[in-house]
Amino acid sequence: MWELIRANKRKSIILFFCMGICLLLLGYLIGAAFYPKSGGIIGISVAAGLWFIMSLVSYFSGDSIILTMSGAREVTPEIHPQLFNIVEEMKIAANLPAMPRVYIIDDPAPNAFATGTKPNKCAIAVTAGLLSRLNR
Repeated sequence: MWELIRANKRKSIILFFCMGICLLLLGYLIGAAFYPKSGGIIGISVAAGLWFIMSLVSYFSGDSIILTMSGAREVTPEIHPQLFNIVEEMKIAANLPAMPRVYIIDDPAPNAFATGTKPNKCAIAVTAGLLSRLNR
């Protein structure tokens, strides 16, 4: 399992830098097309700035953005005690330091995802379709 986690982290880092290189190349090409003398450098500079800003936004606000885009609403143990019980069991099994925030997405498709950058700043979202299809 730990090898799989390491492999996923490695793939994420490779994807991050490949996307950055593509963005820098696109910046160079657009800059050179509009300003042939020094536009490539200007395009790379603008692209590098965009890459930096997008990286910061996605790192610090990515989980909020994803949850908002998916229409997730946070639930409490009073609203869905069985879901909270299952998430708490998963938290204990995974040895997480804090209970993740729990969200439900009003979608009939069976799906779920976890998001967050740190174990103490994470969230789990489950669709209504998954909750209706699965039992304990």
